[in-house]
Amino acid sequence: MIKILKVSKHEINLPYIVLILGFIIIIFHIFSYYIPFTNNAFVATNVIPIAADVSGFISEIYVKNGQVVKQDQPLFKVYQKPYLLAYKSAVANYEQAIEKIKVIERQTQKTNELYKAAIYDFEKAKLKYKLKSSKNVVQAVPALEIKILKYELQSAEKKKNSLAKQIGVEDQQIIEQNKKVKSLKAEKNNALVNLNLTIVCAPSDGIVDNMYISQGTPIKIHMPVFSFIDTRNWWIQANFNETDLRRIRPGDKAIVILRMYYFNKIFKGEVVNNIWASDRQRTVRRTQQQKVANENEWLLIPQRLPLQIKILNPDPNYPLQPGSSAYVYLRANTHS
Repeated sequence: MIKILKVSKHEINLPYIVLILGFIIIIFHIFSYYIPFTNNAFVATNVIPIAADVSGFISEIYVKNGQVVKQDQPLFKVYQKPYLLAYKSAVANYEQAIEKIKVIERQTQKTNELYKAAIYDFEKAKLKYKLKSSKNVVQAVPALEIKILKYELQSAEKKKNSLAKQIGVEDQQIIEQNKKVKSLKAEKNNALVNLNLTIVCAPSDGIVDNMYISQGTPIKIHMPVFSFIDTRNWWIQANFNETDLRRIRPGDKAIVILRMYYFNKIFKGEVVNNIWASDRQRTVRRTQQQKVANENEWLLIPQRLPLQIKILNPDPNYPLQPGSSAYVYLRANTHS
């Protein structure tokens, strides 16, 4: 045994070392090709920042930190009174605008009647003037009377034309008021939306997290106050070496083992993303040109690519924790 070791020691040289390293590299690549596996993975889900769409302060809280809630379940309420008053004011303005349309319509009806009467007066004055200014009787009628009749005819015509224009003005007022009603209706609906938004509800089934607020806490519009963990869907982000993914396609099945549970619970998953994108481009801000880093030319490490794997069999007895570590093995060519 000692003799073999001594002989081996004398026979080990650079060519042998190169061959051994090459053999190890080949075995490693074959291993990664047929057994795509990584321990660089973690649990992920949608984490939603909860914020109010109105400003004010918190008047009521309906949940507590860590509570499981259902979609649309109320979480907290922003002080409502200013938004309730704004809604009532918007409703009153909207109803007032509708009543004004009725007033204009009645005024238009009155103007139409006056216009019809003006037409009768105009035709009457026109007829009187025509009869009195006829060649057959013109000598028997005083010139002053004919002149007065002419003025009355012109006055009746102007009155008729004026009322016709007034009808046009009132018709335009109705058009304008209808547009104002639409605008006020939009303001009323917007005020109602703001009133309803004072009650902040759960965006989905999930868990309230990192909530440290109390009644009276000031609320700014769209300013997050705590987080919400969506528990409807769970994923594993598994960062694989690019050399492991030769045979992997979207839809391929995966076996997931969480370090938290090890073999107490084995989860099943499925690759869901079509593109495994990883950013390697770097741009110099001053010149807006790409910056190419010098790589190790002797041993270039494979690029890791993120795969999104959907958990197919979540188990409430083994709750998934966002960010917890996992091992992932991919089963190639198992997509449908």
